[in-house]
Amino acid sequence: MTSTLLLVFSAIAPALFLLAIVSLRAKNWYTFYLPRPLWWLAWGLAAGVASAYLALLLETGLTGNPWQIENLGGLAIFTLVGVGLAEEGAKYVVVRGLLWRLKLFREVYDGVLLSACVGLGFGAEENIHYVFQYGYNAALERAFTAVPFHGMAGVILGYYLGLAKVSELRNGKVRWNLLLGGLGWVILAHGIYDFLAFQTNPIAEALIWVELAVLAGTSWRLMQQAKQVSEAWGGTSEAVSPTLFIAPSLKVRDPRIAGALGLIPGIGQMYNGEWQKGWSLFGVGLVNVLSLAAVWFLITFPLEAFLQLMSWGLTLGQKPDKFIACLSETPILWILGSLLLTFMLFGAWDAYRTALSRQFEYRVAPPLRRKFVQSIAVAYSGHLLLLLLVTLIPIFLGGKSGGGGSGSPIVFDLVQAPATLNGHKQVHEGKPQGKDKSNRKERIAQAAPKPVQDKLGTTPVPQPRRKIKSQQAKGLPRSYSDYLSWKIRQYHDLYFSQVDPDKYTVVRYVIEPDGEISLAEVLPDHSSTPPAMSELAAETIRDMNPLEPLPDGTGRVEVLELFWNGVPIERPGSLEERLSQMPDGRWVQPLTGSSSEPSPNPDAPPVTLPTS
Repeated sequence: MTSTLLLVFSAIAPALFLLAIVSLRAKNWYTFYLPRPLWWLAWGLAAGVASAYLALLLETGLTGNPWQIENLGGLAIFTLVGVGLAEEGAKYVVVRGLLWRLKLFREVYDGVLLSACVGLGFGAEENIHYVFQYGYNAALERAFTAVPFHGMAGVILGYYLGLAKVSELRNGKVRWNLLLGGLGWVILAHGIYDFLAFQTNPIAEALIWVELAVLAGTSWRLMQQAKQVSEAWGGTSEAVSPTLFIAPSLKVRDPRIAGALGLIPGIGQMYNGEWQKGWSLFGVGLVNVLSLAAVWFLITFPLEAFLQLMSWGLTLGQKPDKFIACLSETPILWILGSLLLTFMLFGAWDAYRTALSRQFEYRVAPPLRRKFVQSIAVAYSGHLLLLLLVTLIPIFLGGKSGGGGSGSPIVFDLVQAPATLNGHKQVHEGKPQGKDKSNRKERIAQAAPKPVQDKLGTTPVPQPRRKIKSQQAKGLPRSYSDYLSWKIRQYHDLYFSQVDPDKYTVVRYVIEPDGEISLAEVLPDHSSTPPAMSELAAETIRDMNPLEPLPDGTGRVEVLELFWNGVPIERPGSLEERLSQMPDGRWVQPLTGSSSEPSPNPDAPPVTLPTS
């Protein structure tokens, strides 16, 4: 009983802490009070719990048929529609349906408070399910991610709903632009958050924290703006007249030094004391440099780029070699380099002019200052758009964590969200008879024609090419070997897209009892692919790490894995020939010692690894 209460408390504690920040008003540094009654907050939290179950119904309807997520484009649509629209739409419905007509709802900050209560109630209810399923670690992680996100999304939605409610009370008209505008922003924010959360690459993990930081700053700013126009929260309902703008004094600087430093975007402006402008220019310049460096690395070191992207669960489309070849023929490096050079010259000229005139650009009033910041934002968006058009679209359309040609089903519900892009449910492929198509490799190759001597034994008679089926996992119902075949199919697309059909690679790897892959190396003497392409096969094995633990009683095992087209290899007595005649081209044996030249004994029984 005690442990259950502790789990519940750990799940709802983050929501209660954030609720105190949103709902309390300070008289001084040690005294706080509630401008709205406690039952008001309880009603908002209860509405949030109700919205969680409404969202579950919506998600069930949207995912009645499992979504086939094959790439990041499909994942983006799924997170916007199947997650963002369902959850934020449910919150919007309960605010409009249950809380909109409350008599005390008459100020802008009231909308912020009610909607934040709904979001935190939603997050607490969702968190309880996760914590009971995954324990205290999930409570700690979600205390800094999912729960604050729901609260901040509620603040942003509530700000627009509060403006709409005040306008409706004053003018008697419904402001649909505010109602739908706020809903649109939070759906987009929620879709981006889950789009990043469903991936496992470090770029997505870093961008989640960037988004949370941006949402934290935005929601805090909107809270302060709402309080300024809400009487119960210390503000005034009357419009505040703008204060007189007085430009700060500019320090005397050497124009030549300012111009020279300005060649590094933003540094010359910082030298002049224009810190806001300087940081804006520096940020845009940094994006330009990173874009240029990324494209240069992609073109100059394509294999290293492939391996790095693959380690992050991304690809460059179905034919990355052709994409790189086409990209290298475009003037993208010249375009990005010219943009960077132009930006550097602009920064130097601006810093020199400001230091020479000893005047800020915005000497009269703030509009020019805002106009400049807006132009920086447009330039920043232009850089990102350019990078998207020439580089990221193929990644967006082709990036995935694995899967076959038809993709892997991904099913989302309120309690059990997929942790990775492939979204598998740990259901191993393969049928007991080993004859189903899901047991076969994707390629059905043709055997080379063998010359047959005529009756006199003098003239070789060419024979028609015959089709040879790929090796199958016969007699291994739901075995660990079948599981390995399924895992390899999740990651081997890059290798087979780069290798000629008649080439093959043998990889040796060791599986520890806990499922860790401690070794993955190519056997070059038994591989016909070039070394760079052979390494893609070894990288496929490394990407599977960690695997499920080996069955109880099984020690370390050594696996010899053949990456080939399914046709028997005609090298009598060789290791690769023996592997090509085995189910799925795999040999599993106990690891009794180290050997640089493994050679399985075809007469000895392999290790049978049933699923634990």
